[in-house]
Amino acid sequence: MFKTNKFMLSTISFIFLCSFGLISYKFCLNSIIFMPKEYKTIKKLVDQIALKNYLGDQEISFSVASGSYMEYEAEKLGISNKDNSYYLKNLNPYKKHPDLQSINLNDLSKQAYLYNSIEAYAWNQIVWLSKSSFRTIGNKKNYLAWFIAHELSHIIHNDHIEQSIKLSKKIKDLEKETMGKNNAVIKKKFKIEKDEKIDLFKKLLSRETEKFADEEGAKMIINAGFPKDTPLEALSFITKTSYLDAHTDLKSTHPGYLERYSSLKKFIENYDEKKKLKELKNYSWKWIYNRSLNTLTFIPKKI
Repeated sequence: MFKTNKFMLSTISFIFLCSFGLISYKFCLNSIIFMPKEYKTIKKLVDQIALKNYLGDQEISFSVASGSYMEYEAEKLGISNKDNSYYLKNLNPYKKHPDLQSINLNDLSKQAYLYNSIEAYAWNQIVWLSKSSFRTIGNKKNYLAWFIAHELSHIIHNDHIEQSIKLSKKIKDLEKETMGKNNAVIKKKFKIEKDEKIDLFKKLLSRETEKFADEEGAKMIINAGFPKDTPLEALSFITKTSYLDAHTDLKSTHPGYLERYSSLKKFIENYDEKKKLKELKNYSWKWIYNRSLNTLTFIPKKI
């Protein structure tokens, strides 16, 4: 006997109501049923992650944009500057845009989709991904799950205050070294050295944060039931496709592949997901898609 899935029936009914204008046009546009496939992929992966991990009690928005290729090419074309570079990078790839100084931004966005690689970051409760990330990853959705989990970790474990305290202490220690230096030339030399040391220390703190996000992302992925070697495979994949350095540059915000892989491998080998899952408390969430803002928002429900 044929049984129709209830969700499928409700979806078909919803599409019917939208098609004949029985539900408001705006409501239909913002339905998760009609959102772009990239957002549907994000929702599916985050749902799986959230089932076995606590993602905090704050809203987290996801946004898919055109990517950095837009900035690079726009600069070559002479239409990019400090005022519009972020605008071009964050350009919504799902809508048409007017030309900018006779340059077709829609064609430029299509090129970004083809030639940009994997790109993601987290900022101010938003996980940002380039549309090209989904093309580059293809059917390796478990890799995408780890990239998303890594960015989620940055939001959940926002350690800005702790890092600022460490930086403040470092600055005070360096300032003590310059005390008592009366000679102007020596004082200037120490100031230059101090600024260089502060910059290197900032990069060191950033690399520590990235390694921590690797580990926390791995926790989430393993807890969610993805293969345990997923984070290591994903790290190797992004290193190859994005041509990342193998060595650690002390002036870089991210560790090199060798350091990062070794640290992550050691963590995974010692991680006991069974113990962590026993501590997990159930909670629920909902999703809101906003076509105008180009966001999909994860909203934890208060227990």
